[in-house]
Amino acid sequence: MAEKTPVKNKRKKVSNKSRNILIALLAVLLVLIAIVVFILTRTKPDPRSGQDPDFSNIDFSDDLDEDETIDPEAPTVDMEKAEQLLDPIEDNELTKDEGWLHYLLLGVDGTNYKSGRSDALIVLSVNKEEQRVALSSIPRDTFVYVEGKGFSKINGAYAAGGADLAVKAFEENFDIDIENYFVVNFDSLPKIVDLAGGVTLTLTDAEAQHMGDQYAAWGLEGGTQKLNGKEVLAYCRVRKIDSDYKRNDRQFKALLAIYEAVKKMSYDQYVGLAKIAFDEMYTDMMVGNMLVLLKDVMDICSVSEIEHLKLVDSDHSRAGNFGKYGSIVMMDNLIDTVVRWREALGIEDYTPSKRVEQISKHMDDTLGR
Repeated sequence: MAEKTPVKNKRKKVSNKSRNILIALLAVLLVLIAIVVFILTRTKPDPRSGQDPDFSNIDFSDDLDEDETIDPEAPTVDMEKAEQLLDPIEDNELTKDEGWLHYLLLGVDGTNYKSGRSDALIVLSVNKEEQRVALSSIPRDTFVYVEGKGFSKINGAYAAGGADLAVKAFEENFDIDIENYFVVNFDSLPKIVDLAGGVTLTLTDAEAQHMGDQYAAWGLEGGTQKLNGKEVLAYCRVRKIDSDYKRNDRQFKALLAIYEAVKKMSYDQYVGLAKIAFDEMYTDMMVGNMLVLLKDVMDICSVSEIEHLKLVDSDHSRAGNFGKYGSIVMMDNLIDTVVRWREALGIEDYTPSKRVEQISKHMDDTLGR
């Protein structure tokens, strides 16, 4: 993996052009950094050993609480078939989506970049020609094929093999050619929000109550209000009052709220945000290429709204609780999921790769469909 590149906080006079580039960088960096608005569901990170995936000490279970709902129509997992490893397809080629570039954003539940599950998983898709920026989110418990493990929850790929294995899991299951990855941990979210002076969000009574009871964000009520960093993190962790799908929606709302707040920052605040952003991020992308990407995204966002797409939603998947897997989200059909995602991007004449077809068939067999 490439080393993180910190930005030195040097005060010096800059030209208007340089200032605009910095503002573009930091405003859009919220699309990359604020994805840390993920749910921190564990207090103890999972271990990783060495550079090669080692699954022997990874516990992929995440049992549902007694008051959480299980879909009665959820299929049953064939444990033996789930652990079977697929033969690689040597001539498999990922589909290149014409006009689009895709980047994987990972929010990790540990305090560093070498441990923990990636409990936020978002694909940032950029199309300069069509002036579109889309964020495609996926529930952390989505049941997918992970090389070397067999079927597992997608958030476990990072715990077992880092960003490289997480990227491979996304590419193989969703036929998405990932250009680069960006990894952040939960520490950056409160810092960014507080530096921006807080962000405005609208809470339901149930959300406000749960944020206090569960995450010590006391004194909040339903309605539109300004939240500090600790409160925004609590908001983004809320799941048990409804579902993981709704939690993804909260993440997106918080991301946009932070984005709007950052756009109003002063220059000195941007310098401080740059320090936080680059210290809290881990990526395999060169800084020069990142600046180009972020400026492109900012240019698009100046004329178009950021789109929120859902790779896996409640209309096309089922939630269940099975053995060592704990809570998992099962897509009704993998190929249909991938095709719907391409349709949302406006891609015509898409043909799934051989690997996606292979995984889809094995998934159906594993789930008895």
